[in-house]
Amino acid sequence: MAQLWADLSPTNLEFLQSLDPAFIGGSQPGFNKASFPNFPGAKECKYNAYRATYQKRMKNFNQKSVDSPKEETSSGEAFWRCLEEGVKKQGDNIKVYYETPACSLLKNAKGEVVGVVATQNGKPVYFRGKKAVVLCSGGYEYNKPMRQAFLEGPGVDGWAFYGTTSNTGDGIAMGMAAGAGLQKVGKSAARVIVPAQTRYNGMRIGSITPAVGSANSIVVDNYGNRYEAETKVTDNPSRYFFYKAAVTFDISSLSYPRTPSWMIFDEKLRTSKPLVGLGISTVGYGFIDWDEKNEKPIASGLILKADSIEELANKIKQHPENKGRMVPVNLVEQVTRFNKFCDDKKDADFGRRPATLGKIEQGPFYAMPLVAGGPNTKGGLLADADRRVLAWDGTPIPRLYSVGEIASALKFVYQGGGNLTECLVYGRHVGKNVAGLPDTTL
Repeated sequence: MAQLWADLSPTNLEFLQSLDPAFIGGSQPGFNKASFPNFPGAKECKYNAYRATYQKRMKNFNQKSVDSPKEETSSGEAFWRCLEEGVKKQGDNIKVYYETPACSLLKNAKGEVVGVVATQNGKPVYFRGKKAVVLCSGGYEYNKPMRQAFLEGPGVDGWAFYGTTSNTGDGIAMGMAAGAGLQKVGKSAARVIVPAQTRYNGMRIGSITPAVGSANSIVVDNYGNRYEAETKVTDNPSRYFFYKAAVTFDISSLSYPRTPSWMIFDEKLRTSKPLVGLGISTVGYGFIDWDEKNEKPIASGLILKADSIEELANKIKQHPENKGRMVPVNLVEQVTRFNKFCDDKKDADFGRRPATLGKIEQGPFYAMPLVAGGPNTKGGLLADADRRVLAWDGTPIPRLYSVGEIASALKFVYQGGGNLTECLVYGRHVGKNVAGLPDTTL
C-alpha cells in the first residue's frame, strides 16, 4: 500500500487535469507539508495537500461553492465537477444511475461477485459486474447500529459528523454479507466539533469548527476544567486524533467527563469571525443554519450566553447533557488562570501555542458544546494492498474490491488530504487491475 501511495500520489493532480484541463490544484497555506513532521522522510517528501479549485484565487472556506458555475467552485464542489467532466468524456462507456442505492451483492456458483442488487423507485434493479464489483461507498457516520457497535464512547449522542449524510455504511454491510472480514472499524478522522440541533437518521450532524483553539477561548470538561492544549484540536498531527481525548472514560465516576466538552469564549471572539466554516460541508450545503456573527446558534439555544463566567457555569450545569456536573468555582478559576497565562505569554499547564493566548475578559460570555466528530469514519472492510476484499482468514473474495473510507488504507492515522488521495491512488490502481480481468460468468 505504501509503495502504491508513493508511486501514484505525486501524479494525482496530473490525473485530475487529464480529466479536465481547467482544473487547478491550489496549494493551501498550512497544508503544504506532511502532517507528521517526526515521521522519517516527512520533510524530504515535500508533501502538499492540494485544494481543488477552478479559480486562480480560491474561495475561502466561508464562501459557498454549491450551485455555482464550475469556474467559480472550490473544495469538494470543484473536485466533484472535475470527476464529472471525466465521466462525461467517456460518453456511453460510463453510465451513472442516481438515486439507485445498491443493497446486496450477487455471486455465481464459483463464489465470484458478479453484480449488485439496487433499488430504484422502490423496486429492485439488477446490475451485472462484467469484470468485478468495486465498493467505494464511504463510512458509516449515519448508520445508528454501526455507530453504537464500533465508535468509542456514546456512539449516538457523543459524536457528530460533518461529512456527507450519504455515508450510511451500506457497502460495509454488503461486504460483510458476502463474507468479508473487518479492520479498524472503530477508527475515525475526528477531533471535537460543535453538534448541531439537526439530525439525520437519528444521528447528530455537526460542523467543522476551526475556531477551537482561537484566542479568547478555552475548552473545558463537564466539571469546568481544561484538559489539553486547545490548539491540539486544530493543529497537526493531533487534530484527527483528538477524539481520543474527548471519549476518555473515567473508571472512578463511571462516566465520560468530556462528553460533551465546552468551548468557553467571550464577546471579542464571537464578533470577530464565524466559529464554523460557512461555505463548506454541512453549513455550506444548507444542513445547518449559521451566520457570520454566530447569532443564530445563540438564538436557538445551541450556544449558551451569560453576563459573567459564574452565571455561564450555572447555565452549563442546568444543560441536560451536562447532567449537573459543572462546578462553577472550577470554571471561574480556570478562566482566571488562563488569563494570567495570557499575561505571561506562556500556558504553564498545557503548553498551548503562545500566539493563541488571548484573554477571556470581554462580556458577555458564551459556552458552546463540543463532541467527538469530524468528516468521516475510517475503518471498514478487510482488504489487501490491491484492495481485494478479504475474508477473515485472509483469502480474497473473488472479484470484489473496495476503495476509500470503506476500507481506508490510512487506518488510525490521517495525513491531510489523505482520504481523497487514497480514493484516487487505489481507485486508479484497482481500475487498471479490474480492466485486465476476464469477463465474469453467471
